[in-house]
Amino acid sequence: MYKFIFSFIGLLFMTSVAVAQADYFYPTEKSFNPAIPTPEKFLGYPIGSHHTRHDKVVEYIKELGKLSDRVVVKEIGYTIEHRLQQVAIITSPANHQRIDDIRQKHLQQAKGDAGNVPLIIHLGYNVHGNEPSSTESAMLTAYYLTASESEETKKWMNDMVILLDPVYNPDGRDRHTSWANMHKAEALVADPLDREHTEVWPGGRTNHYWFDLNRDWILGIHPESRNRIEFFHTWRPYVMTDHHEMGTNSTFYFDPGMNSSNNPIVPPYLYNVVYPKYGEYFARAMNSIGSQYYTKESYDKLYPGYGSSYVNFYGGAGFLFEQASSRGHLQETRTKDLTFAFTIRNQFTASLATVRASIAEKDMLLKMRRDFYTTTASQAKANPVKAYVFGDAADASRTNAFVNLLRMHRVDVYNVSKTFSANGKTFESGKAFVVPTEQENYLLVRTAFEKDITYVDSLFYDASTWSLVHAFNLPHAEIRGAVTKGELVKENLVKTSAPVTKANYAYVMEFTDYQSHKALYQLLDAKVFVKTAFKPFSLTDNGATKNFGRGSLVIAVVDQKMDADKLYETLQSVSKDCAVDITSVSTGFNTKGPDLGSNANQAVEKPKPLMIIGQGVSGYEAGEAWHLLDQRIGMSITKVDESNLGRVDFTNYNVLVMVGGQYNFSKPNVEKIKAWVQSGGTLITLKSASEWAIKQGLAGKEKLVAVDTTKIAKRADFDEARQIEGAKSVGGSIFQVDLDITNPIGFGFTDRKVSVYRNGTTYIQPSKNPYSTVAQYASNPLIGGYLHASNKSKIANSAAILIVRNGQGKTIMFSDNPNFRGTWYGTNKLFLNALFFGPIINPPAPAGEH
Repeated sequence: MYKFIFSFIGLLFMTSVAVAQADYFYPTEKSFNPAIPTPEKFLGYPIGSHHTRHDKVVEYIKELGKLSDRVVVKEIGYTIEHRLQQVAIITSPANHQRIDDIRQKHLQQAKGDAGNVPLIIHLGYNVHGNEPSSTESAMLTAYYLTASESEETKKWMNDMVILLDPVYNPDGRDRHTSWANMHKAEALVADPLDREHTEVWPGGRTNHYWFDLNRDWILGIHPESRNRIEFFHTWRPYVMTDHHEMGTNSTFYFDPGMNSSNNPIVPPYLYNVVYPKYGEYFARAMNSIGSQYYTKESYDKLYPGYGSSYVNFYGGAGFLFEQASSRGHLQETRTKDLTFAFTIRNQFTASLATVRASIAEKDMLLKMRRDFYTTTASQAKANPVKAYVFGDAADASRTNAFVNLLRMHRVDVYNVSKTFSANGKTFESGKAFVVPTEQENYLLVRTAFEKDITYVDSLFYDASTWSLVHAFNLPHAEIRGAVTKGELVKENLVKTSAPVTKANYAYVMEFTDYQSHKALYQLLDAKVFVKTAFKPFSLTDNGATKNFGRGSLVIAVVDQKMDADKLYETLQSVSKDCAVDITSVSTGFNTKGPDLGSNANQAVEKPKPLMIIGQGVSGYEAGEAWHLLDQRIGMSITKVDESNLGRVDFTNYNVLVMVGGQYNFSKPNVEKIKAWVQSGGTLITLKSASEWAIKQGLAGKEKLVAVDTTKIAKRADFDEARQIEGAKSVGGSIFQVDLDITNPIGFGFTDRKVSVYRNGTTYIQPSKNPYSTVAQYASNPLIGGYLHASNKSKIANSAAILIVRNGQGKTIMFSDNPNFRGTWYGTNKLFLNALFFGPIINPPAPAGEH
């Protein structure tokens, strides 16, 4: 039984640390520049006695830059909550005088002998906001490097350029810092059940939109990541560190990690030589302070989006550190109480060990990078795939976004010089692009386009595939012959729209572009009356014939409450802001398909969405939906905590979103939701929320895929349990579904074959109503990634999206998350269609059912 304690150990430590910080953190170093303030002196409290706010971290780093000629502070951007991101560039004054020359020569080292250039490394901290020990250690590290007068440190300053980023995730850090400090007691409470150690939802791990920034290096969705990636490519350091925390009853982890989970496309010298060599330095450092540690377990280098793996794809070495977390200032463990200061000391010790190892093994690092580019160039030359071509002629915004993502990672992209066909697809000049494989960043080309990876293991810490071209659901093909390419894309692509001409009859807008939903929302928000076409049509106006697909928007002048001039002004603004083309027409008579006044064109209602959040709900998935609507559509969504559900007047909303999670509503709240749906509301559920809807009777007669309970498990050894059971999870793979593009949820899609991402185990049976299964998994659905044999039969031919009529309303169920990590542009449109068109979908009942 836990008890609240007035910890003698904690009090004794906090008293001693106030007078002997140096003896605790760096006992062997005695010579420091007295003009440089210690963190304790600057902050007014000992490191480890308090969680330091981000603004104070910023101020301290700036103070070092002001007082020392070893430090120059570079501001690299701001977070969503407008917190500053900064990097301290630490080296000798002489090196600072020629810093750009050093940087340029350093970048040339992989291509030839650039002379004796100082070694560049990067120390990075606190990407998960509630893993705070690393930022406190970053301040200690910055102080040590700035103030130490030892001969060792002077050599570091002369022979190295050290880039130090103290906080990767300022918004999340401040969220956790406020929590820890506001619940801290003078008599420290070590009981793990104390409120100080148990954050409320969503916690401080994530950024403003509840995203995990340690998955965002390859995706670049958030400003924090984009700012860091741009800075990374300015320097391309040889070494990068990434400091984390883990469970309180663990010890300290450092690389090398699980050998079976290294990324197979990265040259093995990194894994076989560099990691083991650095491990020796880390072990000696931890041994010197008596800290326990472990290696070769738990963590992988497979996913390229980690802070400790991204650099590996550019000829560098990324190192992961994981420290047992006090998650506050003092917490009980199975042995003795864990202090915040102890966690900081381990992170600080690892930081200095990284610096020592890097300068001592400089020749090894130089060889690693030279060999990396030599090896990858040979691999590219031997690869039968000479280029990839991609592009969706009907969706320039989505295509451009993918081009810009590739350019962010310094992948060379070229225009297609003339229209051609490959793999049954047509790629139009001016609307398609080609990426040669023989280029400097060959591994990033493979990462972006390849779907198949050779796995040594079947256990994955995260995703088992990450093919970006599938995330964007872009038409693409391999080119195995000669590559014909146009001009290199030298700037990020920005789509523009054609000028809107004034119409006295109507306006029509195609609905295939990714920005279409943003445009639709702006129109509805401006009180423009808009219809969507349930049937394709063609019209001829002023001698020109144009074809419009399902989902196209029809805006008749006569339908509006505003006058024609105001409507025209509104449409001009929307077209320009959203970069969508709006066609003016002078007739309602269509040459093919229903006329503009037909009932096949149905009015669209402005969405008024509500999303349930709180304890048990996936913060990641809620954040992804919020980010999509807020950042890309400009739509507000009410986020209501489950505990406040009883206070909700559902008549104020027409769409309810429930992402994956464990929902434990009271019976009155369940009945409240049922009544609202039956009265005309649209319920959209993702993953396990879809299971909840089925179990609560909100999905008619729809059923989950039955689990076979008759099979008797084969006997196995205890030691094999983790391997056997872990392999059955769906960590993240890409599958193909068949999408009914005649259903409003499929509006804007031109191909029935759609790539979807699955990282869960929600399996839904196809509906007995033949018109209700909007998207269905193929019989052999796996595109890329790992899939255990026991899951194949569950996924094959199962329902990916079901729509069920429920009284006057309906339930739209997704078995997966179409908004995964903000990157799945290809399936975002499915979710947005459900949001905008869900209320007007009426799935027909089969014959005999009424």
